[in-house]
Amino acid sequence: MSAITTLDKSAVLARAREAIDTRTRFVETLFDAATEAAAAHSAVADARDAAATADTTFEKAYRDAIAAGWTAAELKAAGLPTPAAPRRSGRRSTPRRSKATTPTVRTPVDTEPSDGAAVDEQATA
Repeated sequence: MSAITTLDKSAVLARAREAIDTRTRFVETLFDAATEAAAAHSAVADARDAAATADTTFEKAYRDAIAAGWTAAELKAAGLPTPAAPRRSGRRSTPRRSKATTPTVRTPVDTEPSDGAAVDEQATA
């Protein structure tokens, strides 16, 4: 008699389904977390776009006030902020060149030939 004939098919299938369900819950949790992360990153991108638009509008309004005859000092005295200087990109348009380096020249070390007489390598070179 084999071991398989003593098993209950329903019980084996139930355990297999339970194992699959447990593993599937991990995938479901992973999917939900990925969806939430994507939504958060999208919200950040939208907020950055909104901030950039607001900054542009603020800078234009400031320039318009200056063009209308207000001075920067008057606007500052009134408690109004000055637009931030435009940010420079972190990347350079041309790559930074490294400083020219002088190649390192190693000078030979005095060696002792096999006959025991010391020889100056630089003098013989």
